[in-house]
Amino acid sequence: MENDKPITLLLADDHHLFRAGLISLLNDESNILVVGEVESGKELIKKYFELHPDIILLDISMPGLSGTMALKEIRRRDPKAKALFLSMYEGEEYIFYCMKLGGRGLVNKNIMRGELIYAIKQVYEGQRYFGQNYGENKLEELAVKFEDIAATHIDEYTRISPKERDILVHIAEGITSNEIAKRLGLSKRTIDTHRANLMDKLKLKTLPELIAYAIKFTMANKIISEGS
Repeated sequence: MENDKPITLLLADDHHLFRAGLISLLNDESNILVVGEVESGKELIKKYFELHPDIILLDISMPGLSGTMALKEIRRRDPKAKALFLSMYEGEEYIFYCMKLGGRGLVNKNIMRGELIYAIKQVYEGQRYFGQNYGENKLEELAVKFEDIAATHIDEYTRISPKERDILVHIAEGITSNEIAKRLGLSKRTIDTHRANLMDKLKLKTLPELIAYAIKFTMANKIISEGS
């Protein structure tokens, strides 16, 4: 790196112990400096424009304003912002979702230290990192695949009720029923009922299947809103 200047990192995750562990792990790397930590999307936006870090390392799901929505606002104001997402999910749907939001990478929270440091350095140097199996060609193929899936299912998505659409958009962010209920001013029981009804209507069996569908739904909504 030029002049041995360390990569400055802003960490955003709502779990204190996870942040502490990550900071401890990265402190041993002389070329990486954690300059700040936050636990919500709202704090992330404020702190980013105070510190101007080289990279944001952020959780997809956080209370209140999610990591995905926080990044959307940051990139609206600073299109050059670089972000590496953290998540417990690793499916292709999440990779596509993160790419659409302008994320430069996605790593699992259980990632090994060496790979995390490699991912951070790749993003800093202007590359993308979504795992060892996802080179640029594979990422381009994945993007085409999911754009086609979203466009193909637009008619199906438009038959979902407005309330179900709201809930699917929030499910795509990976947040819990409790958090969705707070955001929409509804009870957790109501959200759980809508989730169950959606899974029945869409013939989905598991939560990962529902999350995958929700991400495709979100992408289809984007295509509709952009007039594609």
